[in-house]
Amino acid sequence: MQTADAAPILKCQNIVVTPRGLAEGDGRKAILFVPAAEVNRIVLKYGNPEHRPIVSLLIGGVLGLLGLAGLVELLLSPRGYRYESGMIFFGLVGGSLIFDATKKRYFLEVHKTKGDCRLIFSRRASRTEVQNFCEKVRSAYKYDISEIL
Repeated sequence: MQTADAAPILKCQNIVVTPRGLAEGDGRKAILFVPAAEVNRIVLKYGNPEHRPIVSLLIGGVLGLLGLAGLVELLLSPRGYRYESGMIFFGLVGGSLIFDATKKRYFLEVHKTKGDCRLIFSRRASRTEVQNFCEKVRSAYKYDISEIL
């Protein structure tokens, strides 16, 4: 790896690689940061970025059914809004969980000294853009990035 002064800061959509490590961000905030000293190996993948998609689908399904029951209750007896609106909110959260569990994206699976984590590219990231970014990271930081696409 190069010295901290000579190494560039590389960015692709929401993924940033610096001499200090790798980060997934949202705007100007880092959501997930992996220090460079902990990185053993990186794998570029395309698919479901969820760690446990079946659990997310089950929880999302239960919350979605709860929201559907709240909507039916609201339509049948529109007098009370307190409980039904809360149930509909849980249904929206369940729908979001189901959507997140079924989406397919490019992501970097980072194998660290203690466990693994996934840095997920935004949905606007194209295959060529992600592959070019990985080539730049390989040459600038000498990370072992293998591709499983």
